[in-house]
Amino acid sequence: MINKVKSSSAKFPALPEQLFNPIRLPWIVTGPAIGIGLYLALVVIVDRHNRLDEFFSSGEWWYYSLLPPAMITYFLLIRPLSLRLLYNTLERFRPLIPSPKTFDRLVTDVRIHKPYWEWLFFGLGAISGWLLTRPWEYDLPELVVYNFITLGLMFGLVGWTMYSSLATTRFLSRLQEQVRQINILGARSIPSLARWGVTTASFFIGAMVVVALFVPFEDFFAPEVLIFNGIVLLVIMLIFFRTGISTEFMGQFRIIRAIAVFGVALLIGTLGYHRLENWPLMDGLYMTVITMTTIGYGEIGPLSQTGRIFTIFLGLASVGIGGYAISTIAAFMMEGDFQRLFEGNRMDKQIAQLQDHIILCGIGRVGMQIAAELYRSQESFVVVDQNHEELERLRRLGDILYVRGDATRDETLRLAGIERAKGLIAALSDDKENSFVVLSARSLNANLRIVARLVEEENAEKLRRVGANEVVSPNTIGGVRMASMMVRPAVIEFFDEVLNVSGHKLGLEEVQITTRSPLNGKTLREAAIGREVGLLVVAIRSHQGKYQFNPSAQTQLSSGDILIVIGTPEQLASLSKINSNE
Repeated sequence: MINKVKSSSAKFPALPEQLFNPIRLPWIVTGPAIGIGLYLALVVIVDRHNRLDEFFSSGEWWYYSLLPPAMITYFLLIRPLSLRLLYNTLERFRPLIPSPKTFDRLVTDVRIHKPYWEWLFFGLGAISGWLLTRPWEYDLPELVVYNFITLGLMFGLVGWTMYSSLATTRFLSRLQEQVRQINILGARSIPSLARWGVTTASFFIGAMVVVALFVPFEDFFAPEVLIFNGIVLLVIMLIFFRTGISTEFMGQFRIIRAIAVFGVALLIGTLGYHRLENWPLMDGLYMTVITMTTIGYGEIGPLSQTGRIFTIFLGLASVGIGGYAISTIAAFMMEGDFQRLFEGNRMDKQIAQLQDHIILCGIGRVGMQIAAELYRSQESFVVVDQNHEELERLRRLGDILYVRGDATRDETLRLAGIERAKGLIAALSDDKENSFVVLSARSLNANLRIVARLVEEENAEKLRRVGANEVVSPNTIGGVRMASMMVRPAVIEFFDEVLNVSGHKLGLEEVQITTRSPLNGKTLREAAIGREVGLLVVAIRSHQGKYQFNPSAQTQLSSGDILIVIGTPEQLASLSKINSNE
């Protein structure tokens, strides 16, 4: 595995290797050696000025002094772990690539890290760290130089690690989409990036833990620490969104995004005034709020030239941020999203209790007709769609369960209970999207019965190949029906009658004979379905899949046979009761 990690490092060269490979030590030794060396250098500087006793007695030997060496060591140690994780993630995609050359083209020929971006983020991190910690304020020249080096290296590695994680996540998500395109005809599931996202996020959470260990509790809420933790949390959120770990709640209610953006602006404004003008945090917050809301009470204190420039940029940004947040919150309250928040929780609980239900993906013109028929048939079903307007139309049809989200994503289908469902209808308006849905559904539930909508006739075999049991073309069916209505209208009217299209009570249904059914082993004459129940048995499909139309009275019924009968709902209910031996 170590050799594999080294080969991955060679394929994906990055700034840490350029900086520290000349040390010529194993990477697992390089990080601790640099951290220990930096800390010993600090001890030597303090000792040269006869402050060693004060250094240890005051507690400075732990708080803040150990933070840069510990953080540098931490970020250098997670580098090989990140490379190993990247290698293992890529290996999960390798079997889905048609040929090694294609894999090399998609992976090894792509340079994840751009050198100029690496140095840019490293430099921005170092400069930001210097501005936050102000190392030039120390009284000893050696400490000024030491802190410039250690703090610059620490914050530089923080900036580079954030860039590297976001760039690699972006690369993997693009690779996932490319592999999905390549495997549109295959029946294999596409690997998820959830493991990469969660593990990378845990690396950043570990950095926050390191900060908490070497910063006094009373200083943990200092502006510098809050800024660092806020930026780390923002990076974690971006990784979660990019790898598809974001929750449906975040996707459904834009108010969360509005509040998050507004909160970040408040944090930047408050800490900006605190740092630039040395105002208390409450004064900085008050000034930020009256600036963002354009109340205009006036400045709460004299502003420096830098403070006025900061206020100008904050005010300009607030025009968009404040307007977006306020309008979104107002829309949330006025358009019924607040009520749908609780209604969504109710639906989630109901969906979690469903068994042997049907999942309908897509609620356009065709999907709406399917939903209406399933609703009339009193079938348990869940609709999946991400179009808000179409779901509003669906709500007018009745109390129908739905999940708002992308039906091509595995997590959306899981929310709809794909593992417990008995069937899925892919009714999206694009064959490519229906193929994605079928592929995902088949990988999540191998026993699922899948019916897919077909738009282009040449794609019928492709849909079957990715896992669809049946493929239906509304255009073909519509054309055949229109021609039949002209040639044989009475036949079509009869089928409309028995299929309940016209709203009448006569229905055409199927009833399967079970092993424990009283009808198992009897003939049609002995079962007396027509005489006692009043149903007409049109055909019987045997357990071998063969059809027998207009069966005779001597036809024997056996387990697995499916009776196709015509009758009223009451008669159909009576037959179901007899068949289930209730």
